[in-house]
Amino acid sequence: MPRSRLRLPGWALSAMAALAVVLGQAQAASFDPDLTWRTLDTEHFHITFHGGEEALAEEVAKTAEAIWDKMTKELDVRPRRPTEIVLIDHTDLSNGYAMTVPVNTIVLFVTAPTEDSTLSLYENWTDAILTHEFTHILHLDNVDGLPALLRRALGKIVSVHRASPGWIIEGQATFQETRHTSGGRGRSNVAHMIKRMAVLEDRFPPLGNMDGYQADPPGGNLRYLFGQDFQQYISDKTGKNVWTKWTHAYGGGIPYWLPAKRVFGERFVPLYKGWKAHLAARYGAQLGSIQAQGETPLHLLSDGISTCMGPEWSPNGKKIVWSCSHPVEGPAIFVTEGLGGTPKVTLKGAFARDFAWRKDSSALFYSSSHVVDRFNLFDDVWYHKLGQDTATPVTSGRRARHPTLSPDGEVLIAVTNKVQQNQLVRLTVDKQLVPLTEHKDHTQLSTPRFSPDGRFLALSLWRDGQRDIWIYQADGKPYRRVTQDLAMD
Repeated sequence: MPRSRLRLPGWALSAMAALAVVLGQAQAASFDPDLTWRTLDTEHFHITFHGGEEALAEEVAKTAEAIWDKMTKELDVRPRRPTEIVLIDHTDLSNGYAMTVPVNTIVLFVTAPTEDSTLSLYENWTDAILTHEFTHILHLDNVDGLPALLRRALGKIVSVHRASPGWIIEGQATFQETRHTSGGRGRSNVAHMIKRMAVLEDRFPPLGNMDGYQADPPGGNLRYLFGQDFQQYISDKTGKNVWTKWTHAYGGGIPYWLPAKRVFGERFVPLYKGWKAHLAARYGAQLGSIQAQGETPLHLLSDGISTCMGPEWSPNGKKIVWSCSHPVEGPAIFVTEGLGGTPKVTLKGAFARDFAWRKDSSALFYSSSHVVDRFNLFDDVWYHKLGQDTATPVTSGRRARHPTLSPDGEVLIAVTNKVQQNQLVRLTVDKQLVPLTEHKDHTQLSTPRFSPDGRFLALSLWRDGQRDIWIYQADGKPYRRVTQDLAMD
């Protein structure tokens, strides 16, 4: 049975993170020193969590042990000592990372993905992210043969797999997250969209660029999405367990000496060519089917280079607002006069995923991430009047996002996020948040929108492994579900 005990204070966790940076194993991570920490021990994990995460830590303990059973069998690797798991709720972004020096450690940002993320296809977020990160632990920490003897003398800094291409490291974890959960990026329609357009627009990454070190989209997503797909293709072609064989063959070999011929029967270059042809046939057939039905003409509003989000028509139907992040010039919010207008920057340095116009179409609300109290990266709602070069915060450190304004302009609704729980809230004129829901089952809410009469809200809702569109009353009470299980379609 798991047991709880005091373990590491905040300063010790910060010291661990600092040491990881020095050793080059992770990006800088610092936690608020005012947090209080406890540790829940299981047979194979030490789960360290801060106040407010008690229930989540209990869930993680059960999920982690199940993952240990299936993934140690999958990769035929068993760590000698328990793996450290740190749960931190200091950001409204979904992420996590794993490091093997000085000890095997997984850090999980507990926020679940929003609907527009490549991570959004999951049945249980804890299962998905832990499967991915624990795969990193087993994969990167494994050594065999001569490297295993060197490790006895030199310690855990000996790691052949750390010298793997990034698409093998991240592709392996993404491959296993897809194989061993009912979701995963290998099944994600967002991921398929990215790969499909890379094929159809003749922007397929060369094998030497699969690590994704480029400013242009999809950037770092290459090593995850394309790495997973390439590994799936190799597995389908050469055998179900070939990547387990690879883990031990490369882990007992020489860094940078890739034993593809010995493990797969072919070198990576011909395998890559076959994979590329496979995707060209697959996505080409989809294109042919769409063209046979007739393509919808389009007018490109953005520059075709930036990553853009959240287009929204103004209430008077004369303006469109959206946000883009340019790889060189950075983020900005744009407004154009209808479809034929020239986009103009209305606010530099801001990036938003969705917008809510004021009813007179002269100003708008949006949510954006920013640093709060030095240690946190939280979403807040902002107000921007067209023609001005600044925005005014409507909330501060309240973790509010997805604002929507009632048609009469009197009610502003948003979604808050804390420890994997989303709530609908109403923002009052004195900038207070009035909760409209009390979800305690990891319900995730996204993009609420008012009905024309202001009586109802349509929103995206994830619960119990399903993502559907729901209708809520304006006071936060559920009214009815519109769709059935969009997540797994």
